[in-house]
Amino acid sequence: MQPLSQLLSRVGGRRLISALGGLYLLLAVGFPATLITGGRTVGDISLASILVGGSGLVLLYSSYRIPKTRVRPELYDVVAGWCVRAIGVMVCILLLAALLGTLADPVSGIPILSALASVAGLGIGYQDAKARTRALDAEEQQRAAERYSRELERYKTIVETVNDGIFVADAADRFTLVNDAYTQLVGYDRETLIGADTALVAAEGTDVEGIRRAVERDVGSGGGKSKTHESQISTASGETIDAEMTVAPLPSPADGAPDKVVVVRDVTERNERERRLEAQNERLDSFAGMLAHELRNPVNIGQIYSAQLPAESNPAAVEYVTDAFDRIEDIIDVMLVITGERNVVPSSGRVQLATVVRDAWEEVDAPDATLELVVDLAVTVDETYTRHLFRNLFENAIEHGGSDVTVTVGELPTGFYVADDGIGISERTRQKIFRSGYTTAEGQGGMGLGLAFVQQLSDAYGWTCSVTESEPGGARFEFENVTDSSEAAR
Repeated sequence: MQPLSQLLSRVGGRRLISALGGLYLLLAVGFPATLITGGRTVGDISLASILVGGSGLVLLYSSYRIPKTRVRPELYDVVAGWCVRAIGVMVCILLLAALLGTLADPVSGIPILSALASVAGLGIGYQDAKARTRALDAEEQQRAAERYSRELERYKTIVETVNDGIFVADAADRFTLVNDAYTQLVGYDRETLIGADTALVAAEGTDVEGIRRAVERDVGSGGGKSKTHESQISTASGETIDAEMTVAPLPSPADGAPDKVVVVRDVTERNERERRLEAQNERLDSFAGMLAHELRNPVNIGQIYSAQLPAESNPAAVEYVTDAFDRIEDIIDVMLVITGERNVVPSSGRVQLATVVRDAWEEVDAPDATLELVVDLAVTVDETYTRHLFRNLFENAIEHGGSDVTVTVGELPTGFYVADDGIGISERTRQKIFRSGYTTAEGQGGMGLGLAFVQQLSDAYGWTCSVTESEPGGARFEFENVTDSSEAAR
């Protein structure tokens, strides 16, 4: 059996069946000439050709049809093996009969009977291969069921372990599965929830139908992606909870809508913090606007009288007082911009950005810090506002990067960047730093207005402001579309 197995592995079961069919067809074509020389009748010739040729056609058609059956490709060798064995057994029987003298015509008997035997072997082999296919399919199904059972237990453990509430709802929005975290969140036990409508936990006034339509739209859009919705939940004790629900479709059955898995998170405290922060920012903006207006008159009076000071007696003191009042006036203007009580309007002239950067750097008290200036742009902006923008960025770099930080101001294809070699800003924090009132230096008097002004001024000028990481690992603020916006303002 080893040589036969090697032959089948080299040739392939399907090819071998095709080869046998072709061989018997050739024999059927050449067979009549052989029989005529032996003085056979036309009937004998026709019968022999039909039997041999018919067997060959059966083998050829079977080799063509076998891929369309349920027999596995790796079992084609089994079918071919039975054909070869049947031919071998028949040839051996006929040779033995010829040796014993009981076979009168071996020349015609061997091709005819071996061809018929090959067809018989084909039938046996096909049935054997089908039986083996069913056995292999059953084994694979058993293994798949075992894997599914293990995966089910695994995911069940995960679902029960996570802190977020999780439930599965069917197409009719009935609970079919809930984890312990969800039962603890809503206060209902599992027996009450399973089979109940999901509206059971909806807070009074919730647009249940609207949420369902939105969920069905998201689930029905395809792609298997999750979508997040916010709503309110009413617990068994009557408490109302702000909930964030992430919904995703489960694998869809062939004859119906998919079930939905929903991850529920209590965001009541988060929403409350956001509301407090929003109220705080509103108060801060109101306070900043009021403070700016209240300081305007005293500053103007101080500027008037400082201009009347005798500069001859102490010119340095007079210059210091004058600069201080001018700086306070600049800060008032900036605060009015932040509170939205003054619009940013580009000046009629163009300024050299390098000059503004140097002036801003001189206002920063950081003798150990280093400025590297590699920018040569002329832009149409308000010089005071732009100087304050750079000053805020420099002070931010010094505050987080240390007194010996190195700050680089360089060019971009359509703008400029300000980078430092400090500790950098994490990706999570980058989303917050431009919010008014956000500060990491609240204990040192930080009000969270500096970077808010940077963002607001960028928006006013149509710049694109973004934060990334500098080459040394510090923070890098990039401002693009600067040259385009400045040209448009000319």
